[in-house]
Amino acid sequence: MTDQSNIGIVKDAYAAFGRGDVAGILRDMAPNVEWEVAGPKEIPWAGTFRGHDDVKKFFATIDAESDVHSFEPHTFIADGDKVVVLGSEKISSKRTGRAYEANWSHVFTVAGGKILRFREYTDTFAIVSAFR
Repeated sequence: MTDQSNIGIVKDAYAAFGRGDVAGILRDMAPNVEWEVAGPKEIPWAGTFRGHDDVKKFFATIDAESDVHSFEPHTFIADGDKVVVLGSEKISSKRTGRAYEANWSHVFTVAGGKILRFREYTDTFAIVSAFR
């Protein structure tokens, strides 16, 4: 796969997220995908999720626990099987009503035309502050 085709796969997944189409996101993922969001237990969706069923739970938790006001991927950078996306988000906790804004970096590993691994790097302090 080329750098541009790997970016296209990742962009497709973001577009599906924007539509609320979890099935569309999963179509872009390998069955054994590893999805990792680091952070403490105060972040409801933090953890490592393996496989489609776990990733569905990840997105269901985001939907149940938060209101997404904006989620914007800005820059896509590819090198071989890696795609790095720089972006920002504004999200509110449904439990506390508090919002946070954060920039993030997402690192994807793409193999055989599917997302094999995802890792998020973000301002976990800002997120915890909204959910605590």
